[in-house]
Amino acid sequence: MRTTLFVGALALLAIGCGSDDEEYEPTGTGPAARVFCDSSGKNAFDTYGTNGFVAVNEEIFELTTAELTANGDANLGSSFSGVADFARFKGRLAAFLVFVYGGPDTITYTDGVSYTATDQDMTAAHTGMGITSAQYDYFVTNIIVPALTTSGVTADDVSSCFAPPVTDATFKASIVGK
Repeated sequence: MRTTLFVGALALLAIGCGSDDEEYEPTGTGPAARVFCDSSGKNAFDTYGTNGFVAVNEEIFELTTAELTANGDANLGSSFSGVADFARFKGRLAAFLVFVYGGPDTITYTDGVSYTATDQDMTAAHTGMGITSAQYDYFVTNIIVPALTTSGVTADDVSSCFAPPVTDATFKASIVGK
């Protein structure tokens, strides 16, 4: 059911983006640079921009904090308990998301620090955390999708341009069970 909710929310995200008749050339080189939002015909970064990604990233942290406060490690496990520097973690996650979804490989985050995505290794970053498939799915369904929709991403865009990378089996395998 969570996967269905996630895909449904992703589908709603695409409805609100405009489209044009010009041939589109993605600006970034990230893995999803050529995964286009149905509504705009552009990748997620070119559709929502840096400010949109910062808003989603901030909402991810708000929702994660609320989840951990309400339920402790019950749904997300202890993977967040080892984070010593949340400002750095936020900046690195933002850079990673921007890059994955077609933006530049380096961004300057709200803390004024530049973060580079291409030097991040998802397997290395998650090794030792023991994240389960259920925890990953819970995070995607109950944290990421609501962060997207609360930040103004339509359900269609959630489905067409945000879901493909996070539902990719290879990407999930780089995080789960490490």
